[in-house]
Amino acid sequence: MSQIPDSDATETICAGCAAKARAQVPAHVHRAGHNQRTYTLQQCPDCDLQFWWPLQADPTVYEGEGFEAYVDYHSGKRPFPRWAEPLFAALPPGRGRALDIGCGDGAVLHRLSQVGYEPHGIDLDEKSVAVARDKFRLSNVAVSTLDAYEDARRVDGERFDLVTFFEVLEHQDAPLEFLAQVRRLCRPGGVVAGSVPNRDRFLARFDRRLGDGDLPPHHFLWFSRVSLIRLLERAGFIDVEVRLTGALPYAQIVAKLGALVGRRLRKAPAGLRWLEWPIKAFVPALAVVPWIGMRLAPSHLFFRCTVPTVGAS
Repeated sequence: MSQIPDSDATETICAGCAAKARAQVPAHVHRAGHNQRTYTLQQCPDCDLQFWWPLQADPTVYEGEGFEAYVDYHSGKRPFPRWAEPLFAALPPGRGRALDIGCGDGAVLHRLSQVGYEPHGIDLDEKSVAVARDKFRLSNVAVSTLDAYEDARRVDGERFDLVTFFEVLEHQDAPLEFLAQVRRLCRPGGVVAGSVPNRDRFLARFDRRLGDGDLPPHHFLWFSRVSLIRLLERAGFIDVEVRLTGALPYAQIVAKLGALVGRRLRKAPAGLRWLEWPIKAFVPALAVVPWIGMRLAPSHLFFRCTVPTVGAS
């Protein structure tokens, strides 16, 4: 990200509450390597949502393996997402039918099936859906847009007791419309849950400099706890609960730091490469700082809410 003067800042309408939003001062801009478009970070003074403008999704970003996460999805070796763990700590009673929007490799659906749910899922990524079918033997997963899937369910009248979407909401260019579709797919009294990246997480700025996965046209919405609660409530959900989650275990932090040091030094001039092992010896001590930081400001926000029974359509 870079900065531009005040005079170049833009005024837009917030996607979360329709209030007037304005670029931060000085404004933060990002030129995406994927499509060569320039985006400006906006801040809503009313609901606290941060979003990138122009707010227009680019479906081509999900083709191929432009981001590291998709390589993991397609290999079938991705570890279970730690930001989904809170869902299984307090599952609603009675079980029933579950829909995972953006189901990826099917890991969440597989675990839901193990505790008694009938799993259904959709994703735009054909390779990830193939992994869900082959690795986890999930039959009710499909490559589909949410629009097409909702149209089909409107015909057959099916609704779900639990609708989840992990790491999906931040991709939306019309979040209230997306949440309205979610609400229509979930039965009255049903549970909706998922997660988004925590924009105030530890070392967020450093993380964004290492890669552009948290920037447009991949991620358009940046959430704080307050802005996420306000968006879900504005969408008509009740009993909204948001909690911090996703802190890495100490051993994983050590491993990630060690790998990062190794990659950096292997690209250094030959005369400096001998420093790799002495520096790695200090990695366990260095890992204490991010271990503490991730517990004070974890990487993700987990949310859980309910579709009201009164006035449900």
